[in-house]
Amino acid sequence: MQELIQFLQARLKKELPHSDIRKEGLDPKMLQLMLEEEENAVKRFKKIPPRICAVMMAIYEHDDSLYFPMMLRPQKSRAHPGQISFPGGKREKEDQDLIETAIRETHEEVGVIVPRTNIIGALTPVFIPPSNSLVTPILAHIKGKPSYTIAPDEVERALDISISDLNNPTNKKVKKVILTNGEYFEMPAFAVQDVFIWGGSARMIMEFNKLLREFRNISPEKAML
Repeated sequence: MQELIQFLQARLKKELPHSDIRKEGLDPKMLQLMLEEEENAVKRFKKIPPRICAVMMAIYEHDDSLYFPMMLRPQKSRAHPGQISFPGGKREKEDQDLIETAIRETHEEVGVIVPRTNIIGALTPVFIPPSNSLVTPILAHIKGKPSYTIAPDEVERALDISISDLNNPTNKKVKKVILTNGEYFEMPAFAVQDVFIWGGSARMIMEFNKLLREFRNISPEKAML
């Protein structure tokens, strides 16, 4: 675990795998749509600025495996109802930075305290067109399996998602998104435990998995990650 943390701390200071959306390996239709959405968003930012948000990707070790805390949003949730996401939300005026946003939201939503000293760094921000949100994933580590206290208005249940499951090729799926004109594109997704992870969360996981592959290439004995 410590070797991985040290690797990530150094690696996140360099160019990230998804710093250019064209490197994500997205469905060509989805890529074109995302590029158009981002271009349109840039034009309207002056009139309608995006919601600046952060989520927490907090790695922890349990029974010799690594996990992320994630959560299922209620069907009545205003933002992405019924979807699996990392804890997080909109930056508030009192937040010092996006790290503080992610720390605060994680505590509020699932009751997990992430010390600022445990922050590793940030992954590539992801623009979410439906909610006009620019979301920065904050990577951190916590000690041991957390106990959850959920905010029922924002969280239906907390989840312990195995990183090895997220790396298992048999769990990598696609989500077909049908457009209003009847056309569709496919988004990356993961089927783990009894949940289906897609959208922005899946894209964040894809980038993290690429960093893990880099780590495994220099540390073959860590192949179980």
